[in-house]
Amino acid sequence: MPPSARARLDANLALATELGADVVRLTGEQISDALISYAKKQNVTRIIIGKPTHSRLRDFLRGSLLDEVVRASANIDVLVTTGSDADEPGPKPARDAARAPDVPFAWAPYLAAVVAVVFATLVGALVRPLLDLPDVVMLYLLAIAGVAVRFTRGPSVVAAALSVAAFDFFFVPPFYTFAVSDTRHVLTFAMMFLVGLLLSGLMLRIRRQERAARVREEQTAMLYALTRAIGGATTAREVAQVIAKHVEAGFECDAAVQLASAGGEGLEPVPGAGRAELGPQEITVTRWVQEHGRPAGLGTDTLAGAKVFAAPLPGASGTRGVVAIRPRQSTDLDGEQRGLLDALLRQGGLAIERVGLADEARAAALRAKTEELRASLLSAISHDLRTPLAAITGAATTLLDPDAHFGTEAEREDLLTTICEEAERLERLVTNLLDMTRIDSGGFIVKREWVPIEEIVGSAITRLEKKLAGRTIKTELPADLPLVAVDPVVFSQVFVNLLENAAKYTPSGSPLSIAARRVDDAIEIDVADSGPGIPDGSVARVFEKFFRGAGVGAQGVGLGLAVCRGIVVAHGGTISAENRPEGGALFRVVLPLVGEAPPVPEEPQSVRREVPA
Repeated sequence: MPPSARARLDANLALATELGADVVRLTGEQISDALISYAKKQNVTRIIIGKPTHSRLRDFLRGSLLDEVVRASANIDVLVTTGSDADEPGPKPARDAARAPDVPFAWAPYLAAVVAVVFATLVGALVRPLLDLPDVVMLYLLAIAGVAVRFTRGPSVVAAALSVAAFDFFFVPPFYTFAVSDTRHVLTFAMMFLVGLLLSGLMLRIRRQERAARVREEQTAMLYALTRAIGGATTAREVAQVIAKHVEAGFECDAAVQLASAGGEGLEPVPGAGRAELGPQEITVTRWVQEHGRPAGLGTDTLAGAKVFAAPLPGASGTRGVVAIRPRQSTDLDGEQRGLLDALLRQGGLAIERVGLADEARAAALRAKTEELRASLLSAISHDLRTPLAAITGAATTLLDPDAHFGTEAEREDLLTTICEEAERLERLVTNLLDMTRIDSGGFIVKREWVPIEEIVGSAITRLEKKLAGRTIKTELPADLPLVAVDPVVFSQVFVNLLENAAKYTPSGSPLSIAARRVDDAIEIDVADSGPGIPDGSVARVFEKFFRGAGVGAQGVGLGLAVCRGIVVAHGGTISAENRPEGGALFRVVLPLVGEAPPVPEEPQSVRREVPA
């Protein structure tokens, strides 16, 4: 198309897009076949086509598009419309000439066609005694094919016409005249010319298909690169920078990206997103685009005096931002470039919206988790902490009441025992809460000392002597176990919580077992019970904060095992839970051996001495 017609077509397509139409570019062998095939796939019921304004001769030679569409339309209505130039939207011819001047006529392809025919004539003259006339015809056809491959239809037609004239003038008797003595040669001339036209048409079609395939490949590669790049972006700023980078690389321009503010009413520039710097006029264009959600600026009918072309970043819930483009050349973006830019910006807008939704989802999940923890903590404080306080208050009030009468001293001792037990229970609850707070805040510091495992286990059993009364505790702690570098006071809390948890969730009097062994460069310690075990589906959750087993009726905040995991992980180890095949639960602590343990000094043997009387 001439530049003026191309500009008018792009303006009309842009107006159609602004009015809500979808612009689709079809490719195929015949326009009518591609149009009807697409209409049937999309269940189109009506086609509007322009009234032909060219001569009937063109329809006779190339076929009538209107007639072909009507004949192949089947049950689709075809409406034929016309319009006047005064009513047509888009740029006027004077404006077209100003923005897209006609390209000067190129003489080089026609000169190359002449040279190709001259060269074929010289070769034919040199080998004339050795070749027949059909062989000379093949030389000219080769020249015509070469011109058709390299240039457009015009030089090919010129090459075909010159080939016929040269063949008649130099090789057909009578020589060096255009007279033809044998009428059979007229068919040869016609075939040469028609073959030249067919070759030029075929090569032109192949070249157009090649150009269209290359453009589609470039567009697909650009969209794929943009999609892959924005897939790894985690913030709206990173997405904006990716958009600006690909727009500048794909359209040879300087770009600037502005994102919608938090309130959605204004625009905020993104640092590092594009090389273009926007002035007051360009900012006015971007604000208009943000408010109306349509392109404006250079090459459009809205604020056409601006030096930038601005387009929105559309999202599902509105415009997410604006991209301003300043072409490095004085030409506007054509229809294909605007279509590609629209696809890029749609991907970018959806990516920005996805990032925003992901941030909102994370914030909502954090709020929900915080509310859950707050509710669990309040539940623990309101029940598990108030219960021992109420028991302590009641027992102490009874002891202080001067009117209280105790039948025996055992009743008084029973109240005192209740105070001590509930105070110890309260102390363990507060200790777990404080330990969990220290672990979550990162203020937990491990002060390692070399101690034997049996000493840590023995300390835990001693602290729970009353709670474990009536139970058989079987320990398997080999004498050759190495020393471990742990914080003895803190690590002892692991076994205190494990044993206390076993005492809560197993029948009274059921046995417990503690076994330790060395496996490679670590020590495995198993704490097992003979109770009902861990309920199905709860094995993976037993170490979560505020998780308590259901249907047992045991008291507690649900922090004991969470504290165990935090302490073990702080020492570089792991802790896991499972159900035993023979029944009961098993908790396994794997503690790596760190450093070289110091030698254990042997106890000095006593020496018996006789003292003289």
